[in-house]
Amino acid sequence: MNVESMESYLKKIRSVQGCKVVLDDQENIEEIHIVSDLKRNPKQILRDIEAILISEFDVTIDYKKVSIAQIKSDVIQNDGDPRLKLKSLEFNNNDSNVEVRVVLEKSGQAYESSMSGVNTSSNINRILGNTVLRAVENHCEIEDVFVFEDARKVSLSNVEIMVVSISSRYNGREEVYTGSAKIGSDPREALARATMDAINRHILQLTN
Repeated sequence: MNVESMESYLKKIRSVQGCKVVLDDQENIEEIHIVSDLKRNPKQILRDIEAILISEFDVTIDYKKVSIAQIKSDVIQNDGDPRLKLKSLEFNNNDSNVEVRVVLEKSGQAYESSMSGVNTSSNINRILGNTVLRAVENHCEIEDVFVFEDARKVSLSNVEIMVVSISSRYNGREEVYTGSAKIGSDPREALARATMDAINRHILQLTN
């Protein structure tokens, strides 16, 4: 088995920064050690490893033999402004359905997402919140990490505020994030900004 060729292929996987393949006495794979950045979920990297081994080397491997160590990227650590900004919101009503389109922006780069669903007031909140989260995931190059849980209007000192809660599961950890935004003329924009408020507090954890 050509270990050098296998390592060369595995290093081409997105987010992988280093690779070491260890064989046993029978020239079978005993261990695969991967070093990656934190842009992608280890499960995604593992799926890519399994696909390459099967397609290029006709080898199947027990996932327990693959270890993935994730480290921060120096390039990302030097990013002085981690905040994503809300650029635009669009709502397109189509009888009983509504489509929501969100565009986020950072350093001139746009990150877009759209979702649709049944046009009810509570469901629009969920659709909008999850659409914002999908755009955030596009920026972070991760998938299926966040879920928009709930939104509430509260009044503090005679000021109406939108408060949201978001759950996540990433790198084996479950978290709950909260965010808030003052409600101006558009409660839906406040909901989107509250969602961004919750995410931007943790953006470095998502992209590092």
